[in-house]
Amino acid sequence: MPGPRVYIHWWGDKHGALKQKGITQYAISPWQTKAAPHMFRNYLFNGYRRISSELIFWVLPFGIGYGIYTWGKSRYDWQNTKAGHLAESAE
Repeated sequence: MPGPRVYIHWWGDKHGALKQKGITQYAISPWQTKAAPHMFRNYLFNGYRRISSELIFWVLPFGIGYGIYTWGKSRYDWQNTKAGHLAESAE
């Protein structure tokens, strides 16, 4: 049996027809349903504006990280060469 907050009777219970209470219905506006046809056109302008304003926060850290990565990889490769071993041993 359901708890006390359910106001309708259990399945098959034909005794006592109480009205249902606490049921709320929601509907969407007809103007809201018409937003989808213009979705792609609006995204071209508004989406480009929003993405381009956030681009600096993605490109700058990525560029710095990639620069550090390539510098470290080239230095690591140089240190594992004969010239790198000779330069490190001279210090």
